[in-house]
Amino acid sequence: MPKVVDHEERRGELAAAVWRLASSEGLEAVTVRRVAEEAGWSTGALVHYFSDKEELLLFAFRTVADRVGRRLAAAKERTSAPLELARAQLVEGLPLDPEREAEVRVWFAFLGLALTRPALARAQRLTYRVWRERVADLLLEAQRRGEVRADVDCTAAAAALVAVVDGLAIQATFEPRALSTRRQAEVVDGHLDALRA
Repeated sequence: MPKVVDHEERRGELAAAVWRLASSEGLEAVTVRRVAEEAGWSTGALVHYFSDKEELLLFAFRTVADRVGRRLAAAKERTSAPLELARAQLVEGLPLDPEREAEVRVWFAFLGLALTRPALARAQRLTYRVWRERVADLLLEAQRRGEVRADVDCTAAAAALVAVVDGLAIQATFEPRALSTRRQAEVVDGHLDALRA
C-alpha cells in the first residue's frame, strides 16, 4: 500500500526549515537546495511544493506572518479590551525577545528584497495594510467605548503607531543598547496613552 503523505505536516516541516535558515543565515541562504537539505528532503521532493525561489520566499514571508498571527490569537484569548489588543498588535513588531528579534531581522530582510520582487512587494503592502487596519479598528472600538478621545482620527493614529513601531524596531535591532526592551514598550505605551480620553 502506498504511504499516505500529510501535505500540511510536510509544509510545516518546510516552514520550520525555511525559518531556521532565514533567521540564522539570512534570506540569501533560502534556496530550494538549502531548504531541501535543512528539511532532510531531496530537491526533487521540494519542487513538488515550490516551483522556484520566488514561491519559496513568499512561503517564508507568510511563515513569519503566521508566527505573529498565532501569538495575536493567543492575546485575544487573554483580553477583549480594545486598547490592550491594539497594544498587543503593535508590540508584536518589536524585538522584545529572541523570537521576535529573529522575526524582525527576517522582516527587514524581506523589505529589502521586496524592492525588486513585485510579488513580495504586494505581500508586504498587504501585510502593512492589514496591520494598520486592525489597529485602527481596535482604536475605533475603544473610541466607541469612550476610552479614546473623540477628536482622534483612528486611521491616521494607527498609521502613525505602526510607523513608530517600525522605527523602534529598526533602531533597536541596530543599536540595542540605546533602546532596551523596556524603553521600546514605554514608547508605544506613551503614544497609546496620548490617545486616551
